[in-house]
Amino acid sequence: MIKIIPPNTNAVRPFWLMKWLLLIVTIFLILTTAIIACALLYTNSYRFNFFPGVKIAGENLNKLTHAQALEKLQSQSDQFLRNGLTYQFNNQTSAVYASWVTANADASLQIINLNVLKTVDNAYMIGRQKGYTKNFLEQMQALIFGKNFKVTAELNEEALLIAIKENFINSITEKIDARPQIDDDFNITILPEQIGSIFPENEIITTTENRLGNLNNEPIILTLTESEPAIKKADITEKEIKELSDILKISTLTLTYQTKKWEVANKVFKYWLIFVKNNNEITPALDAKLANNYLQEIIAKEINQPGLDAKFEIKNGKVLEFQGSQDGLTLEIEKTIDKINQEFIEAGNDKIEIVTSETKSKITTGSLNDLGISEIIGTGVSNFKGSPKNRIHNIKVGAETLNGLLIKPGEIFSLTSILAPVNAAQGYLPELVIKGDRTLPEYGGGLCQVATTMFRSALSSGLPIIKRTNHTYRVTYYEPAGTDATIYMPNPDLQFTNDTKDYILIQSQMEGDELYFDFWGTKDGRIIEKGDSIIYNIKPAGPTIYIETEDLEPGEKNCIEKVAHAGADAYFDYKITYPDGKIAEERFTSHYVPWPVKCLIGKQPTTPETNSPTSTDTIIQ
Repeated sequence: MIKIIPPNTNAVRPFWLMKWLLLIVTIFLILTTAIIACALLYTNSYRFNFFPGVKIAGENLNKLTHAQALEKLQSQSDQFLRNGLTYQFNNQTSAVYASWVTANADASLQIINLNVLKTVDNAYMIGRQKGYTKNFLEQMQALIFGKNFKVTAELNEEALLIAIKENFINSITEKIDARPQIDDDFNITILPEQIGSIFPENEIITTTENRLGNLNNEPIILTLTESEPAIKKADITEKEIKELSDILKISTLTLTYQTKKWEVANKVFKYWLIFVKNNNEITPALDAKLANNYLQEIIAKEINQPGLDAKFEIKNGKVLEFQGSQDGLTLEIEKTIDKINQEFIEAGNDKIEIVTSETKSKITTGSLNDLGISEIIGTGVSNFKGSPKNRIHNIKVGAETLNGLLIKPGEIFSLTSILAPVNAAQGYLPELVIKGDRTLPEYGGGLCQVATTMFRSALSSGLPIIKRTNHTYRVTYYEPAGTDATIYMPNPDLQFTNDTKDYILIQSQMEGDELYFDFWGTKDGRIIEKGDSIIYNIKPAGPTIYIETEDLEPGEKNCIEKVAHAGADAYFDYKITYPDGKIAEERFTSHYVPWPVKCLIGKQPTTPETNSPTSTDTIIQ
């Protein structure tokens, strides 16, 4: 009998399964290898160029090197800043430029700053810094979907809104709440409210930032929105009028501080009285602006006492004190107004003690031997030859403010916080500034000479620079280009750190046309290496720009800025080697926009035949 044995299916299946698995694994490895090879080939082919799909401000950077993209975008950025931003309302237009134009370049306030280098750096790193797999995914995402970067922009929102408001002042009406009018016999009449018409500030800022990021010079169309007053005449009842009348029955409000007192008669404070609305309840209150004016002009002048740090000088190799420390005293105006509202308006108390605050001096008179001041650790110098009288005066005031100051070990030094406030009360003289289409006085011309010299002193001393901004355009006072620093209250600022173990003493000196700052301290063995300033990519300034204005007679010109400034790029390398072997390196880069002369010119009268715009226009000649 023949016995048939069935095949062993369990033995056959593993063989075929292994065969298919081997085939799948082989195909997978081949595909993976091919993908990796393609990815490496793709990455390698663009190792010096932007990857396809990467854009800045909508500009395709495919196949461009970092240097080529920077040159292209910087040129577009310069042209954008030269043209400025245009704002339109009805048939009126107004241009806002990168900075206010001044007789002295360093007195101008920078409104717009475009950091093209930072933008190009960020865009160039797409597909390069996250490892092979993530880099390739970023490269493919950019290729398929695109990756657009907006130009990194810094916008001084406050200055922009001021410029727009000043240029369109006739189109704006402020809202006014219903308010009391009190005659000499203390009879009360309620004046009606007024609806305001304003430009929406948040919308202006958002639109402007979008234009900056995309280098888009298209006019920004302004629209007015109604601003409803919070208090209407119909809301004020006999109850509120009686409360106001009761306040007026108090003949005198007495404000006190220690042994001093100031008496305000009801015939004076009646002008301060308004209504406010809190939680839908209307009550009498002080007009903060009018009360502020009184407190500022009458009381603050007697109360305010500036805090003074002890100041020192070097004589015959010794550190000597020439100004003792003094704690400061300040009238807290807002808190005082709040207190008057609570205790006088609401509670009926006619004697109120004003609110003050004390500030302790940072540097007090102490043992000079403990300061660690023994030698000059660094010196900065700059030349201001050709400066007008007001500018030299302001340089002197700023230098004297800094002379003798001490910087504590570990302290971050902020130049604007030391110099502020910059006004007539501090001894500064004004410069003329073109804001929009008008010429107005502005304080601060010359202080960038102080900032530049301090920047060079900090570099010479090997101190870490925290904040530094170069000027919008190249200024002859600060050659070689790339070694300047601009400041404006409160920003931009110059900041550096005293990372030594001892105090640093600032000594200022003006010799002829040169300003010096010596930093005294104790050397700790750090080695400072600063390369020469490399200046390149010089570009002509371009033709004069005339800004039409109605403040001058037709055709009359006013050119307070006399000199055009060629554009350029500059950099220098900076290296600090510390005693423990630690090394800190930085490249300080600066870009200067080509800056033509800008002049105001009297606007020609509009005639129906010419269809000339009835607005502020910019004419390039």
